[in-house]
Amino acid sequence: MKQHHVTATSFADPDDVAAFKRCKAQGKSDQECFKVGDNGVGCWGDDTTTSEPACALPPEAMIAKWGSVKAAKHKKVFVAVKERGVTCVLKDRLPRGVEKIDLNPGACTALGLTPPVKTRATWEWF
Repeated sequence: MKQHHVTATSFADPDDVAAFKRCKAQGKSDQECFKVGDNGVGCWGDDTTTSEPACALPPEAMIAKWGSVKAAKHKKVFVAVKERGVTCVLKDRLPRGVEKIDLNPGACTALGLTPPVKTRATWEWF
């Protein structure tokens, strides 16, 4: 399996969701609010705020492996940060052209990370 070396960031933690809601309360669009927070709902309608380890990847990674974004739904992704690793469920997608992975609260906890997170990580399809 190909191991991807990327930056890992956190998403869908309580502060992230609160920032999104504050933005929406100001009448801004989802696109504007995704720049400051996250709504806690994955691209397939999943709750991404849970303690179950989950992640988001760019669509190019999904298409390269599975042929489409739709086909990648709920696939397993192994993520490692330093000496710790966790298997995540793919529940969301990132914008095109970014080389990173987003980790939900459950993945962060399993990896011993406290949001907000920005760290080096590796990931591979499980």
